Amino acid sequence: MRILHVTDAYLPRQGGIEMHVRDLARAQSKAGDVVDILTLTRQDRPVDLVEPVSVTRPHAGARLSDKARFMFAHRNDGVALGYDVVHAHCSTISPLSFLAFSTPGSARLMTVHSLWRRYTPLYRGFDHLLHWSEWPVTWSAVSHAAAHDVRRAARRPFDVAVLPNGIDLDDWEATPRVGPPGQLRILAVMRLAARKRPMPLLAILRDLRRAVPERITISAVICGDGPSRQSMERYLARHQMNSWVTLTGHVSRAEVRRQMAAADVFVAPAQLESFGIAALEAHAAGLPVVGRRGTGLSDFIADGESGVLVDGDRQMTRVLAKMATNEEHKTLSTSAELETFRWPVVLQRHRDLYQEAGARLDTPKVDRTA
Repeated sequence: MRILHVTDAYLPRQGGIEMHVRDLARAQSKAGDVVDILTLTRQDRPVDLVEPVSVTRPHAGARLSDKARFMFAHRNDGVALGYDVVHAHCSTISPLSFLAFSTPGSARLMTVHSLWRRYTPLYRGFDHLLHWSEWPVTWSAVSHAAAHDVRRAARRPFDVAVLPNGIDLDDWEATPRVGPPGQLRILAVMRLAARKRPMPLLAILRDLRRAVPERITISAVICGDGPSRQSMERYLARHQMNSWVTLTGHVSRAEVRRQMAAADVFVAPAQLESFGIAALEAHAAGLPVVGRRGTGLSDFIADGESGVLVDGDRQMTRVLAKMATNEEHKTLSTSAELETFRWPVVLQRHRDLYQEAGARLDTPKVDRTA
């Protein structure tokens, strides 16, 4: 198939959508598809891309007006360039994805990568104005939680399929926890931005240290980079946490695997986590995950078996304190659902939805008022 992925956010920016679209495009290309990417993200610095995936983007240094012209110039690429399917990837506000997606003439699949719950009135208003829930397209979201939010945002009942991210399970084989007793080694992998809640994570760690006896060693490694990093560094210095909390900055996946092998528990404090690819990788590596209930983590974390899902920060602190004192984290295991996230399974799910999108294109619109 000839596939055009449309995404406002892409590499070299680092984040969940960016990494997923890159990995998906590579997997589809390896499977024999012709895959291209259309994005609003400029390439202001070198980025590692593997051919034959090609990327169309605004020029380096492009301003807002340049990006607007770029969007309108490429809004019909799906039809004009003869793609079999246009696969748009939407966060909360994704103008390029919606503009390219609203033009008819090609099979279209939309995947929502965010939890829309805070924006339900906004998107419902857009539906009254633009009737997006009636477009002859196929809708999907990366988790059951995200799909539920999209359904709630529409002004009428409509189908939203679940289309999860994929991983290579062979890269994340479960390893035994070999740390000595009397310590808890905590790992987080996230973009250091307010939406991921890195500052509340530091407050959780501070409360945890005060709640656990001094004889128990607590250490934390936070991998990732982003706009909140300087605030985090000031917080660590102010509360004298630099000796046991480490900010690594952006690291390679090989380094993430190494950190996971050396950790006892993975924490994911975000309340608006639509999927949680890093948490899934930690789970595949046999690392217990502590995250928030009502997020995409619920699709692969069996509460109490392969991790713990909590309702708030205080409960997360209590769970981590219990793990530190009772060492219960060493008894948790991976879930059988992991196989559903393997790339061959995920790619077939994509192909099924692409075919559904093509069938919608060929089916005349039904007058529901008749």
